[in-house]
Amino acid sequence: MKKCIPTILLAGLVTAGAATAGGGPEPMRTSYAAVGSEIEARLWYEAFNDVELEEADQFNGWTTTAELSVPFWDRFKLRLTYPFRTEGDAVIKDDQGFPPDTSIDIKGNGGVYDFATLIFEHQLSFAADKGYNFSYFLGGGTKAGRLNTTKPEPGNSYDPFNHTGHVFHGGIKYDRKQSFGHLLANLGVRYYWDSDDIYPGGNKDSFLVADLRGAVIFSPWGPVHPVVELTYLGDLSDFNQFTLLPELLWPVGDQVDLKGGVTLGLGSTGSEYGGQAEIAVHF
Repeated sequence: MKKCIPTILLAGLVTAGAATAGGGPEPMRTSYAAVGSEIEARLWYEAFNDVELEEADQFNGWTTTAELSVPFWDRFKLRLTYPFRTEGDAVIKDDQGFPPDTSIDIKGNGGVYDFATLIFEHQLSFAADKGYNFSYFLGGGTKAGRLNTTKPEPGNSYDPFNHTGHVFHGGIKYDRKQSFGHLLANLGVRYYWDSDDIYPGGNKDSFLVADLRGAVIFSPWGPVHPVVELTYLGDLSDFNQFTLLPELLWPVGDQVDLKGGVTLGLGSTGSEYGGQAEIAVHF
């Protein structure tokens, strides 16, 4: 199920939310602190390679996610995110009692570490007054759908992954225009509980992780905005996903953004390499 990066980028997707709260297209993972005034719908696709889970490793595949964000009363926003499909293949870990390099398929109507969530955002500072935007966010959710596998279990059935669990999100956001472009930072945490088969460090159903994201949107090259993002999801122990994302954002007209980028894992339990593509619409 491995895919070359050019194929990933051409596999096109849609992320809604063109000229958004920050006055321009938004990076694919880091979001503006400004809530803006436009409703935004997004759809994105991500391909990944060599992700580690609790009972499987070398997970290669793809996932798709939809999102709708609705601002209200000038300083508030609701953001609904729904991962609706994941497919791939993996190798069962050696400690599971199967022959070495036993391969399995994984697929289902849900995500891996992204659950169906509803997030509330409240903007506290505005660039017009302070020179920067600042907000906080709180929310949570539950698994969207189980990931069915071909890993056998007693009773002539198969072991599903990620078929239970909930998550809490909380954190702050900051963005500010600089001489070189636009700087964004999201500092958050996630707390998972009653989760199933997703923690790479072993049989751990409840765990706290940092969710850190930063991005620089540089001055545009003609119609295209170059972006560099750096993200981290993990607990500085057995779960670490460091990712570097060079991206290009292309506003098409006033209401649509097309986005594409490469994901590069920086030595972690997350994806070693892959790509993302989005299309965005705002109104």
